[in-house]
Amino acid sequence: MEYLGHHVDECGVKPLKESVSNIANLKPPTTVREVRFVLETVNFYAKFIPGVAHMRKPLSDMRKKGGKFVWTEKCQQSFDSLKAALPDTSTTISKPSQPASCKEVSSNVSGVYEIRVSNSNASFEVYCEQKKFGGGWIVVQYRFNGSVDFYRNWDEYRDGFGNLDSEFWLGLEKMHQLTKSRTYELIVELKDFSGTYKYTRYNAFEIDSETEQYKLKTLGSWISGNAGDTMTYYNKGMKFSTKDRDNDGSSKTHCAQGREGAWWYGDCTYANLNGKYSNSIDMKSMFWYFFNVDYTGLSFSRMMIREF
Repeated sequence: MEYLGHHVDECGVKPLKESVSNIANLKPPTTVREVRFVLETVNFYAKFIPGVAHMRKPLSDMRKKGGKFVWTEKCQQSFDSLKAALPDTSTTISKPSQPASCKEVSSNVSGVYEIRVSNSNASFEVYCEQKKFGGGWIVVQYRFNGSVDFYRNWDEYRDGFGNLDSEFWLGLEKMHQLTKSRTYELIVELKDFSGTYKYTRYNAFEIDSETEQYKLKTLGSWISGNAGDTMTYYNKGMKFSTKDRDNDGSSKTHCAQGREGAWWYGDCTYANLNGKYSNSIDMKSMFWYFFNVDYTGLSFSRMMIREF
């Protein structure tokens, strides 16, 4: 089986020759967007590259500098090292006994871990929050400085984007594979630009398949937190929409375009956590309406899921 640039069989996982060749032939990036593309592409093979986090650090650091492109000698060395370290396509990683979720990770240290939902799925990396709310949480969305553009298309939201050491969206397909196999709960953490922190917790969360347009199949009861139940009214049971895929419940507007985001929009929404990163009161911003009972843009958003 081929999955995200890998060949997966009973022996293990190995990279596809064509995919590795495409990365090896990349030219040095000339924009911040191209730097992000290089990092996201190389991440597919991070498990095959020892010391990849240190190796890619100059590129990751440059990407965080307010969107300014500055190509230094260290960036070139990082780029060349990553290409030189690309795996031999004959290399196979045998299937180890891997955790199926962050709750099964034995370490209590928060960070990036590799999980495998089931033996029929390829493994993938996730960021595990192992301290807050008792630990065992998979972070599926994280925004804190506006360094990553979240106004993206369907394929990008399906596959995921960003980097687990910065802002990112894990990917709808991964979220579907996780939540269809076991029962998960959801926590949404939020912070405004003045530093006020709030959170909301739902006791169930499940994403349907791509055939069903990654519908928010299950959203449980709001059981705790001081940020309010912002998702039930408009988002529960709705299909996912992006700027190029209008699945919302409105007959009057394309909500993803109107809100400059991507979400489970109904007749639009009280939650727009993939909207524009902006310190303003704006219906296009990254807002959570019941945080302040308005459309104030937030400075921090983190969505996390954990199996029961």
